[in-house]
Amino acid sequence: MDDALNLVRRASEAALGEAPTSGQSPALQAVLDSHRDELVGLVLSALEQGGGRTREARADYFNSLVYREEENQYRVGRRQVGLTESEKRVLDLLWQAMPQPVSRRQLHQALYADGEQATIGIIDVFVSNLRQKLKLASGGRDFIQSVRGQGWALKPEYCRNRAAPGEEAGEAGRQRA
Repeated sequence: MDDALNLVRRASEAALGEAPTSGQSPALQAVLDSHRDELVGLVLSALEQGGGRTREARADYFNSLVYREEENQYRVGRRQVGLTESEKRVLDLLWQAMPQPVSRRQLHQALYADGEQATIGIIDVFVSNLRQKLKLASGGRDFIQSVRGQGWALKPEYCRNRAAPGEEAGEAGRQRA
């Protein structure tokens, strides 16, 4: 995908009469970053017409959970997932441990390490709320799996990392394993 985005950047620079430089035009970079999902959709559509990905694969891509570090937020496709601070902390822990499960006790200790008192059952409430919010954002996809006797884990096949600016093209879109 990043190769396709680089091709779009070079074509845009050529169309604007800009000489290709080693650094990106800040305005062009901002536009490309803000429309990244749309550009990826266009590239996937072109690949689909050429025998590439199917419509279902494109829908899977756009309904994947993504953590955008620069914005410190989670998104499902273009939709930001509105989370409370505690829900975000739980999702952060699940994201970091993915694909390994995180136990109720581990989540409780991480959230209430400063001595604040809360029953361990509150973790069940946070996970339930997270499940509902992620399902709403994705149109019904269940991102969190229960692992009997171990806790909860994010399903890595439904999550994708967004490459940070400057990362290698081969790292873009690679799922966390």
